[in-house]
Amino acid sequence: MAEPELTKAPIRVMEAAITARLRLGFPEKKFQIGRVPAVLTVKEFERILRLKPFIGLAWMGLQPDRDNGRLLSGAANWRLVLVVKASSSLDTRFKGDKFDIGLDAMIDVSSVLLSGCTLSDIGTCTVTRAEAVYADGWADDATVLAQVDFDVRFTSPLSAFQIKTADDLKSLGITWITNDAEEPVITDTINPEESHA
Repeated sequence: MAEPELTKAPIRVMEAAITARLRLGFPEKKFQIGRVPAVLTVKEFERILRLKPFIGLAWMGLQPDRDNGRLLSGAANWRLVLVVKASSSLDTRFKGDKFDIGLDAMIDVSSVLLSGCTLSDIGTCTVTRAEAVYADGWADDATVLAQVDFDVRFTSPLSAFQIKTADDLKSLGITWITNDAEEPVITDTINPEESHA
């Protein structure tokens, strides 16, 4: 399947471009980067702690421009959730050492990578806020968190969709629209090979 276009899949296209930009300073062999929900549950937080150092990418929303007519134009709001767990002294959480990355450096690098950069064929990023955060009820002093909020300005002409029928939706490249397979039949019969009791 072809890569999605900004005009038809702005969130998916932005996610890939943002991740590629972050990889300039956060190589895959040392850093995990993955999507996270806008609000982390305790279970989700416990999951990402095992991936440290971790950079979570959360889509926060979209602020359309006023009077944009036949354009979807505005700012997509994103958030990075930065997680570091130091294996040595508590000071290492922030400053790092030759074995561990520090949270301060992760904030600096992510802010520099995103502030004012232009994502090709998408738009310009602007860092809007960076702050220390904590997980309510979490009592591990070795773990520190921060978040970096940023916007991506973009314009996507709605005329590109020209949606009149359900078939026109296939251009979005979404599997539930393009998958012609029949839905599985649901029965009350349990086959022996399906039993896990």
